[in-house]
Amino acid sequence: SRLWPQRAQLLKHLAGRSVEASFTGSMTDRGDDYEYSPPSELPDGVQKEVLRKGAAEPWRKPKTGDEVTVHYVGTLEGGEQFDSSRDRGEPIKFTLGQGEVIRGWDLGIPTMAKGELARFVIQPEFAYGEAGQAPAIPPSAVLVFEVELIGWVSKDDLFGDAGCIKSLIQEGQETWVHPEKGGEINLSLKVVAQDGRVIQESPAFDYDVGSHSLGAPSRVVEKALLGMSKGERCELLCAKDYVFQDSDYGKVTIELELHDIYSTSDVSLLKDRTVIKKIVAEGEGHERPQDMFAVRLRVEAATDGLNPLPGFSGPKDVEFNCGAGEVCDALEGAAASMKRKERAVITCTAPWKVEDAKLGLGKVSSAKVFLTVEMLDFTKGRELWSLSDEDKVELAMMRKEVGGQLFRARRFELALAKYDKVVEAIGSHDSFKPELKQRAIEAKRLVELNRAACYLQIHNPTGALSSCNKVLKEDRNNVKALFRRAKAHHARGEHVEAQQDLERVLELDAANSEAKALMPHVKRARRDADKASKGTFAKMCEGLGRMGPGRLEQPEEEPRPREPEEPEQRPDVVQVTFKIEYKPSDGEVVHIVGEPEELGHWDTSKAVRMRKLPQPYVPPVGSGRAPPEYHHWEAVMELHQDLGRFEYQYVIKGPSGERQEEGSRHKCDLTGMGGSRVKCTDSWRHAGA
Repeated sequence: SRLWPQRAQLLKHLAGRSVEASFTGSMTDRGDDYEYSPPSELPDGVQKEVLRKGAAEPWRKPKTGDEVTVHYVGTLEGGEQFDSSRDRGEPIKFTLGQGEVIRGWDLGIPTMAKGELARFVIQPEFAYGEAGQAPAIPPSAVLVFEVELIGWVSKDDLFGDAGCIKSLIQEGQETWVHPEKGGEINLSLKVVAQDGRVIQESPAFDYDVGSHSLGAPSRVVEKALLGMSKGERCELLCAKDYVFQDSDYGKVTIELELHDIYSTSDVSLLKDRTVIKKIVAEGEGHERPQDMFAVRLRVEAATDGLNPLPGFSGPKDVEFNCGAGEVCDALEGAAASMKRKERAVITCTAPWKVEDAKLGLGKVSSAKVFLTVEMLDFTKGRELWSLSDEDKVELAMMRKEVGGQLFRARRFELALAKYDKVVEAIGSHDSFKPELKQRAIEAKRLVELNRAACYLQIHNPTGALSSCNKVLKEDRNNVKALFRRAKAHHARGEHVEAQQDLERVLELDAANSEAKALMPHVKRARRDADKASKGTFAKMCEGLGRMGPGRLEQPEEEPRPREPEEPEQRPDVVQVTFKIEYKPSDGEVVHIVGEPEELGHWDTSKAVRMRKLPQPYVPPVGSGRAPPEYHHWEAVMELHQDLGRFEYQYVIKGPSGERQEEGSRHKCDLTGMGGSRVKCTDSWRHAGA
């Protein structure tokens, strides 16, 4: 006979609502101390015997919050059956860890795999306690359940506030691979109101994770995406007003399907994310072109995202040697990372890096350029490991010559990459013969000097400083290294160190015209800095003077017992100086906007106004030409180090409206910088720059 023909009655029976208050295993009387978590081992009061293993994936098991579906047969210890879902011909569903069933089930079922059949012997303290559940369950009864786990719907509380519950509808492939912030994916989205109205629907579209460009659903969708895998389908059940504030949508359901996770990588030569490669078709094998390999690449399309770029008529097959500067920087960086038959879309936010006569692209005015390319083939050269020591040095010298040609052609980024290949070719020279070892050391020294020159050209004085220090560590009187380090110090605002290096240069080479020309500028900058410091010190003294002598004439008080001081903590605030050079038109003012709230959270109406610095003194030159003009803007702010890595851009506001940078965003990292100062010296980024 059916003791509990209705599911509600069954759950009530299994929950044991009439159990004594001392028993914490039921839903209504489990007490505030009941916290469910799937155990690694079952307690002594719950014994499990596996009757049939699961069909597949034994490591996948349900967790708290999941809705499980089971068949079961329940008997007393003596074998008398008191309930069976199989007799009713319908399995039951319930949510794990919510006290909807006896505690023995909440503990035992999370140990099962899909399709598994197990027998559980459950002691009274994990079932219905001393009171039992009349009329079927006698007091202090030991229960035996034969349970089959048919399946479950995985559910996750995404924000821990029950406002958005994610339900897994279809599991994806490669469940260990998830989208990352900054990556690109392809997904379908449908947002449905409680009454069935479709609020928003977008089938199969490309999306940049972290862009928050989906409107109101962005927050919950972004959170869900970070845990999804390719091919996965899920539903997000959102509470009223959780997604759309003050709307009549009621509870909102968001249906998501993640079709693809594109493999993206930064293939720019400086790794500054100005050239991003997105793989749309995987290549063959594992080999990729190395330096000076002969490459045949097909450029299928060149667009601004909508329209073809003027001058390009494709597809075009381009043949070149990797790293020789025969094609634009965007293709150089992309080709070195591609396999045979690989297809990819190259996104470039520095359009000058795609200007290439072979592609028919002259001056490119678009803010962003998209190239669709395919690696047709490449011819392998000799592998580095197969070269003799003499061949390695000859290869390094050849690469150094190519780097010099690239420098003279103002291909500074590619020249830097080529100089890296010089060091790679030589590797460790400890085992070289003495004469060959000396040539290798000399080649590395010249490379570091050339790297310093490249860094200065691309406005990276810190990189130049590092290269010069490597040379001076071995040769402290190297004039070129001292002079280039002086220029790096000067660019970093370290005028004392710059003057010391220039003085040393003139000691070693009194006729050095470059050092003589730079010295007056460094001295002038140092005087200006000293003057500013003196002004600050004078204000401090003036403030102390306003305190008056009376404070010194106060009678001494009896010393009070000192209270124990709290340990000094490191400040969390960083003083950040933003600086940029920009020549404004009449009425224009430079502002800065960015991700932190202090920078307006990308709201240009809240952008921070910058201060235009006065024109620095520049000594007259003998030719009679007018001194150069400088237009420096500065903003000094105190930001919390917890902001970590953030992005920002500059905005021009004037009588004709506002204009924002069109190139890639600037970046600043404050992680662990509390109590210090950070200077961000930037150049204006715009289309074609």
